[in-house]
This record gives sequence, C-alpha cells and structure tokens, in this order.
Amino acid sequence: MILKIIKILNNNAAVCTDPEGFEKIVMGRGLAFQQKCGAVIDESKIEKIFILKNEETNFRFQEFIQNIPIEDMLLSEEIIAHAKKLCPKELHDSIYITLTDHLNAAMERAKQNIAVTSPITSAIKSFYPEEFRIGLDALDIIKKATGRSFSIDEAAFITMHFVTAELGAGSPELNSMLEFVQDVSILVKRCLPVKIDETSPAWQRFLVHLSFFAQRIMTASGSSDGETELYDSIAKTFPAARNCVDRITAYVEEKYPYTVDKNEKTYLTIHINRIVTGKE
Repeated sequence: MILKIIKILNNNAAVCTDPEGFEKIVMGRGLAFQQKCGAVIDESKIEKIFILKNEETNFRFQEFIQNIPIEDMLLSEEIIAHAKKLCPKELHDSIYITLTDHLNAAMERAKQNIAVTSPITSAIKSFYPEEFRIGLDALDIIKKATGRSFSIDEAAFITMHFVTAELGAGSPELNSMLEFVQDVSILVKRCLPVKIDETSPAWQRFLVHLSFFAQRIMTASGSSDGETELYDSIAKTFPAARNCVDRITAYVEEKYPYTVDKNEKTYLTIHINRIVTGKE
C-alpha cells in the first residue's frame, strides 16, 4: 500500500494518506527520520498503523504521540489489541491516549521505585471481572516486553481505563464514583477501631453498597428520609458504626450537593457494624 506523508510527528511517527485519501497514523522506528511531506513511507519500517474514527481523538492522539517513547506506544497497542479480542463492548479510540499515558507514567514511577496502591482493587475486581482479567493479562504483556513486574493494584488501574473506554471518550461519572468509593473506604479504615479484612464478604458487600450510594449521589436520586425511630435505635446500639457514618455524612454533604437521609444512614450503619463484628 502506498502511503504518503502529510505530517511528520517525530522520527518514529507520521500522518499519511492512502491512495483513496483516507488518513492514517503510522509508526515505526526511524520511519520518518529525515523524511519530508509528500514522501512515500517505506513499508518495511511500519510497525503499526492507527486509524482513529473520532476526529477530536485523532487530533489529540497526534499531539500526544509526539512526546511518547515508541516502546510505550507499541506496548500499549499490544495490550489494546489483546483487549479487543476479549471485550464484548466496543472500545472508544481514547483508550490509545489514556492507557498509553498511564503506562508511560507507570514506567517512570517504576524506574524511581515509586509504588502506587489502590484501596479499592478488590472492589474493581468484583465489579468488573472481565476487564480485570484484561488488566492481569496486561501485567503479563508488560513483564514479557520490559522485564518489569507490577502489583495487582496496577492491574486495577489498567482495568478502569478499559471500563472508561467501554463507556465512552470520557466518563466523569465513573471517575467521580471511583474517587468517592476510594475516599470513603479510606475514611472508614481510619475511623474504625479494628483492622479490616478486605477479602471478607462484609467488606465486599460494603464496597458494592458504596458504589450504588455513589450512583445516587452523582444522579441526585436519594430516597425519602426514612424511619427515624429505626435509625435512632440502630445508631444507639452500634456507636462505633454510627460515629463512622457521621463522618461519612459530613464528607458527603461537604463535598456534594446531597443530603444523606436516614435510610442511607441506617444501611451504612448496618454494613459498617458487620465489618466491625465480622458477622455476616
């Protein structure tokens, strides 16, 4: 196929057009070195061709690719190609930017021996099992290509990039929900007088409840205030859990235009007490 250069991005990447006038982004080591617009690309140097359907994403990708090492780009593309074989949903083109940017940052952190952890890895594994499997596969691909090993938390971060790409170019609601679950998880761990077993059914159910609570907050779809007597009784019976719920309520009402009703407080208190007692 004859591909003519219309824009050089760096020594390893260029924007080209095919004989029918369709635009493609081509990549390969030294592919555009000392080339000029109008030149025909040497096909033997092409390692990857990107065809992005979304015009805005295509433009952003061209800007983005100029400062990213080709090794990170090709590694990201290999992971995405693997994911496309397994994902039941179509992935938005933005994944080429978001995942590559994440991998580039992860590689830089690894070089500096900086580890990033996620307190909601177990929740992500529970919520998105198919995508989490892709995240684990990505760790294998990364290790094979670079020799670097990453923790299961990194698989969780990669998982969320694919979940976001399944939902669309940007998913502020998803990102906000994850931030909420993470913040409340940390808050609960700090205020409870016990060490939490994150593998326990009680904790897993609590995280699931938090995800639905987050959805209600993001969509402002709270219920009626609920039974005051029931909540007051439960709050008196489980003071440690109630204290934790009070802190969650303060966090929510300070950060979001949302009032936590008695129904929600009741459910939160019950869930948190199960975490404290270890009872199912």
